[in-house]
Amino acid sequence: MWESLNENVFSTWIAGGPLMFALAVLAFVIYGSILQVLFYLSRLKALREDEDHWGHLVEKPEDANGLIGEIINFTQKDLTSRQDLHYRFDLLRRRIVQPLNRQIRFGTTITGAAPLLGLLGTVAGMLATFLGLSVSYGGNSLDLVASGISEALITTQTGLVLALPAMFFLNLARSQRRKLEHFLTQLEARTLRVQDRRGLID
Repeated sequence: MWESLNENVFSTWIAGGPLMFALAVLAFVIYGSILQVLFYLSRLKALREDEDHWGHLVEKPEDANGLIGEIINFTQKDLTSRQDLHYRFDLLRRRIVQPLNRQIRFGTTITGAAPLLGLLGTVAGMLATFLGLSVSYGGNSLDLVASGISEALITTQTGLVLALPAMFFLNLARSQRRKLEHFLTQLEARTLRVQDRRGLID
């Protein structure tokens, strides 16, 4: 069974033409980039606590620990003014959100390249098909036509198969990024209210 499956996969791969190798390399780059994004988001899992939990930590930073504790201590320790608070949260956004934005942009760009590379394979396959139609000797003509059609269809399908799951994961990453940005905005507003109430900043 496995030998038959491997033979089918290999024969399909060969039928796709030389662009299948480029698509294979692109697949490694796309899903390597997506895994990097998902791993980065998994490290920020502590920031997805409910508002009551981290709101309590803003009120009592001495109870905070881990990543959220580092963030709260960074934004509250030796705070002098509102401008200082806004500056610290801007630094946090640059440090936490911007790397995620860069990774998502890169992943989106290379994911968009997969269907285009498949389309290039379609063009190459159609050229091979027309070449087969232009020759006039027997069975070779049919072989070239069949080979060209296979290359045109397989590369297009491969490009789409690579891109569609990647788009799903990238949309998931964008959703998590929006939640992260919302968390930082809420945390800044909550910190500002607490510091104002205590009269600790001007």
